[in-house]
Amino acid sequence: MSISTPKRKKRYRFLPTILFVITYFLVQLYNYNLTLFGFVLAFILSAIGVTYLIKTSKFVSKHLSTSLLNIDEISDPEFNQLLVPIFQRQGYSVNKTKQNRKSTANLILRKKGLKAIVHTKRQSNNVGSSFIQEAIACKEMYQAKRSIIVTNRHFTKAAKQVARANKVTLIDRDSLDAMLDAFLRQKRSHRFIQRVRTLFMNEEIKSDS
Repeated sequence: MSISTPKRKKRYRFLPTILFVITYFLVQLYNYNLTLFGFVLAFILSAIGVTYLIKTSKFVSKHLSTSLLNIDEISDPEFNQLLVPIFQRQGYSVNKTKQNRKSTANLILRKKGLKAIVHTKRQSNNVGSSFIQEAIACKEMYQAKRSIIVTNRHFTKAAKQVARANKVTLIDRDSLDAMLDAFLRQKRSHRFIQRVRTLFMNEEIKSDS
């Protein structure tokens, strides 16, 4: 059982060709009409400047996940619910568990007869090895073949070593962001994203309470 964390596709493959065409056009325009050349050049530079400001603005992030879903500020139940459709998109059957133990798993995944448990850890600092060991201890209780730990932060070096030795799958902030981004990119409208943030999560949380 494997969890796919999509890699970013290479962008701007045709950028050299586009730059060549623009440069050629500007040179021809310069020779034809200097005033018109100035207006066109000013427009191009302004468009580049505005695009850069939009991309670097705190209101618009490269990753839809961090800018629209605010994974650092949502509650733990919302964080868990957010992962459900992401794993389902990858072909897993997902069940949430009742939170009645300190070290209990948060989600149970099933796919092709294999069973995995998911532990979520949303906090302000990196996840250490002690939490990894707790997750390993839970695996036998759930009779699972694999343990997966998802966090909104990163894992310490010791945590990675323990996870590697026990074949625990770690999904840190970067991997989670890529998974969220890939999932949300399939949903074209902001209306859907808003539904994920409000109706979808909140209704599920109400039904569990």
